[in-house]
Amino acid sequence: MSDRDPDPEALNELEEKLRKARGRIPVPKEGAAPSQLGIAMRLSTELVAAVVVGGAIGWALDRVFGTSPLFLLVMFLFGVATGFRNVFRTAKRLSETPPDK
Repeated sequence: MSDRDPDPEALNELEEKLRKARGRIPVPKEGAAPSQLGIAMRLSTELVAAVVVGGAIGWALDRVFGTSPLFLLVMFLFGVATGFRNVFRTAKRLSETPPDK
């Protein structure tokens, strides 16, 4: 880094470029309603993540304790139940929010 003061002309030019660039980027409104695709992706991701995590934990426990499919099946079912619970809770919360007009 240099100890020189920055050139005021260069700073003004840079600020003008930034102002122009910011004007071209669409900024989402605060509190804007999520799109239907976004909601669907969120719900499906929550379901799949819970099932995968539950299955992975069950598989790891089976490896540690030497029990063949016992923990895998139990934790897989817990993952499915948790995934559905998360999906229902999120869907309920999203349906309670009033739509923006």
